[in-house]
Amino acid sequence: MKKIQSYLLMFWCSTCVIAQDWQMLPSFPGVERDDATGFVIDGDLYVGTGLSPWWSALADFYRYQSATNQWVNTAPLPSGAERQYASGFTLNASGYIFGGYNGTEYLNDLWRYDPSADVWFLEDSLPSFGRSGSASFVLNNRLYLMGGKHLGGAATDEVWTFDPLNSGWNQEAAFPFGSFWRASACSYNGKGYVLFGRDEHNQFQHGFYAFDPTSNQWDSLPAFPSLGRSHAALFALNDGVYASFGIDSLGNSHNDLWKFDEPSNAWIALPGVPSVGRRGGVCLTSQDAMDYVTGIDEANQRLTEHWRYSPSLGLDFPESMAPMLLGRFDIFGNQVQSTHNQVIFERFSDGSVRKVWLVSE
Repeated sequence: MKKIQSYLLMFWCSTCVIAQDWQMLPSFPGVERDDATGFVIDGDLYVGTGLSPWWSALADFYRYQSATNQWVNTAPLPSGAERQYASGFTLNASGYIFGGYNGTEYLNDLWRYDPSADVWFLEDSLPSFGRSGSASFVLNNRLYLMGGKHLGGAATDEVWTFDPLNSGWNQEAAFPFGSFWRASACSYNGKGYVLFGRDEHNQFQHGFYAFDPTSNQWDSLPAFPSLGRSHAALFALNDGVYASFGIDSLGNSHNDLWKFDEPSNAWIALPGVPSVGRRGGVCLTSQDAMDYVTGIDEANQRLTEHWRYSPSLGLDFPESMAPMLLGRFDIFGNQVQSTHNQVIFERFSDGSVRKVWLVSE
């Protein structure tokens, strides 16, 4: 019997040095948390809210100053505005926080942060029911807010836009692929993208969709090539759209990294963060880098870690640190010993995944 292995992607070489595009930065100074949110203003990261290790919603905020590589305190949300699962975004040099859940009710309020005054202002609330875990992206200085969970735990397919300089809140056509919450979203090259999430039946999704504001239409793109997830990250850098982290339908938290390759219309696996799997962290992008802050790991320990990914980092580490094979898995995430005539995935200690096709002759 002859085995032929066709490796679609290779992640390391036999030379003595390997490129590493992940870097650990100073830890978040607040208490450990997951389900926080944030935004970016002038290259600095603002991270706050979330759920503490003692299951309390939080209102504090911190700023990571890129120029000094340091975290500093900033104004918290006012007392009584504590929350988790809020949506954060930037519009017109101001940071915004929408909605979330405070432990007793789903919220529809909108807060604006003025960095020059270090002050929060209450803006017009969403003219609809409160919700948490909504996905959002910004196109043409307009927020697009999609999905979310509301009273009774049901997901919604509503889509709203918010333009602070013109019309305020407006309801748009519903998301055409069903209700969802805790999906991931970003904007890239004039379009908005949505990936993952859970539907109205709490089923994990792996669909991938793009919105074109010129045609006001949603399109379905190639689905993520593995199990559906929630509490993940979708982000855009100068060279494309990436996905990482999250929890899947089997309860696995991930440390992998994938890129959607537009020319081939396919997903490509890349080396993930050199640490444990995690979900529910804050994903922010600035200056062709993605920062992932806080979250909760595979052991359900909340984190303060701050990781940065950038294809331009190109940090080196010795071959002795080359990733080890952790196991082989089928497309459903089940570990397998050996298999033939089907696709399997090899997972390595650095978070990378290699897609393999084994053929028996």
